[in-house]
Amino acid sequence: MAVIAVLSALMIRAIVVILARTQAKKAAPLPTPVMVSVTPARDENAAIAAAIGAAVYAMLGAHRLVYIGEAKPGFGWTTEIRTRQHTSHTPRMERR
Repeated sequence: MAVIAVLSALMIRAIVVILARTQAKKAAPLPTPVMVSVTPARDENAAIAAAIGAAVYAMLGAHRLVYIGEAKPGFGWTTEIRTRQHTSHTPRMERR
């Protein structure tokens, strides 16, 4: 068994050396490709805004979109939730 293990290890080592030498010959420096675009780069945000506008037009008809962006919560909503949260921890006195 030891002889078979040594022979298989030597065979694997020979395969690795042969493959390394063939890869070294193939690894000649290639010229760096240069990409030149004839059309300008596509703005993804504009495409998303156009899709949203088309969806609104399809659902509601001809409407003017004033703003497309992330909705920001108002202060009234956050104040109400904070008040509910803070007052939920206060003990309530029962009136007799």
